[in-house]
Amino acid sequence: MRVEFNTSLRYILSVATQAMAPLQDAVDLGMATNAEAALLLERKKYRVLLNRIDTSNAPDIEWPASPN
Repeated sequence: MRVEFNTSLRYILSVATQAMAPLQDAVDLGMATNAEAALLLERKKYRVLLNRIDTSNAPDIEWPASPN
């Protein structure tokens, strides 16, 4: 079961990182809107929370809510 949760966590982290890339590009280039900059910050917080998940507690894992 722990392997399944590790696999799920890696996938979710990958999706989160991919979603951040264009937002980070916009910020780096000074082209981000206020909404994009705020969303990037929320996505970074989400990724930090994901990285703090201890999969040894599976199946009792509290997954953080994904930002929109």
